[in-house]
Amino acid sequence: MRPSAAEALKAAIRRSLPLTIALILLGTVTVSAIRQLNGPQYEATARVVHSADLGPIVSGVQMPYTDPQRVIDTATELANTPELYERAAENGDVGSSQTLQDSVEVSGGADTDVLTFTCTRSEAALAVDCVNVVAAEYVEWRAELSGEAVGRAIEQLEEQIDDLPASGGGVTTQERAELRDQLNRLRVLDTLNTGGATLIESAVVAEKTSPRPVRDAVFGGALGLVIALLIAGIREAFNTRIRSEADVEDALGRPVLAAIQSLPKRTKLVTVGRHESRWGDTYALLAANIMQIRGKADRTIIAVTSAIAGEGKTTTATNLAVAMAQRGQRVILVDFDLRKPSVGRVFRIPQGSPGVVQVVDGTAELDRALWSIPLNGKSGGQAVAASNGHGDLGGLREEGKGSLRVIAAGGHERGARIARSAQVRELLDRLANDADVVVLDTPPALATVEMAELSRSVDLVVGVVRYGRVTRRSLIALNRQAETWQTDLVGAVITDAPPEEDDYYYYK
Repeated sequence: MRPSAAEALKAAIRRSLPLTIALILLGTVTVSAIRQLNGPQYEATARVVHSADLGPIVSGVQMPYTDPQRVIDTATELANTPELYERAAENGDVGSSQTLQDSVEVSGGADTDVLTFTCTRSEAALAVDCVNVVAAEYVEWRAELSGEAVGRAIEQLEEQIDDLPASGGGVTTQERAELRDQLNRLRVLDTLNTGGATLIESAVVAEKTSPRPVRDAVFGGALGLVIALLIAGIREAFNTRIRSEADVEDALGRPVLAAIQSLPKRTKLVTVGRHESRWGDTYALLAANIMQIRGKADRTIIAVTSAIAGEGKTTTATNLAVAMAQRGQRVILVDFDLRKPSVGRVFRIPQGSPGVVQVVDGTAELDRALWSIPLNGKSGGQAVAASNGHGDLGGLREEGKGSLRVIAAGGHERGARIARSAQVRELLDRLANDADVVVLDTPPALATVEMAELSRSVDLVVGVVRYGRVTRRSLIALNRQAETWQTDLVGAVITDAPPEEDDYYYYK
């Protein structure tokens, strides 16, 4: 079954939950601490409006058209120039020009004719004085800049009139009157000039902006959350490890037969004893799915493998063997992982007992290597010698009930000598003739050659994938290798599956 996008997102959030909580707490503490260390901060605001200058209208002087957008852009630029703050620093005892420029923020836009001056200082009174001085100086400076052109025009007219002859000289009385009329208009314009800027709101009180514990904590937590989501997103984007059943099915091209939740620490056998009620149903379902694939075959040899080491194939093989036996099948479990044998330890088979190595080499009879395992759980899974010394394989099956027998590895082997031996096919045929199901625990398929060699002697292969461990690339490589085997990789078992992704559990 493919998980929905919502389920995939929920799984990603769950994987990143510890990181998210840690960064939220870190952001909350950090921002709050910084605000406290910076001390109290107060904010005062003054506003200046830009409108049409009344001087040209009253005086009748025609002024060129100016784009309103350009007017507000120019106003904002002027309000942020160092010269303004140098003038304010000279005319008010509110600090240096650089201090003023660092503490004052000017905001405005195309959709408003109002410039807002905001000053943030460590003292409330200082914030009020600071913003009022800067706003007032801005209005005065605007008027001066606007009046400079008018002043130059007045000077030129005055000089022109002074240079006129006392009478006559080619200048009519009407021309003299027009020059004097223009001079009078310019003087009126100079008197009424405001630069188009008017202070409409002065600061009276300053509001405390920091520290504010609740707001600072919320801001810090939100900042930590954003950073956590970014990190989680980047990690998920670059993490190619298997995180869902869909990942396994896409990489292998085979179905997931079962998903096993994490087992108790240092516990491998959970299908008998006190853990049976918790995990027994899951392995029973796995056994049932494999029996469906097996069909009506009289005997089946199943190899359990994985792409890399540490994915739980031995645990899967042992519990699958028990679950098969509990279904009424005669089962023989064989440890072919001679590089790291562990089946014998699971069933407490004494060290030094003959096993696969000795039987294949002909130094021990098969009946001496077989151990019978009680299925009632009273012995804790401890093996009981099943051989009788007369060539019988020692099956202890009762009528209508299943049985489980185990063959340990019998020692360590670094190479694939045993898997290549011609005696392996004979051994497996003999075991299959006396059992319904033979389960082989094999080494990792990508790390060793044993699985490729054994594929000639088995009927089907089950792959084990540990959640969050193996990469998609490894599973694709396993799928390519499985195409060369002389048997079929029929499906996968996911181990260490999170509870939310395991839809096979009905009981909690």
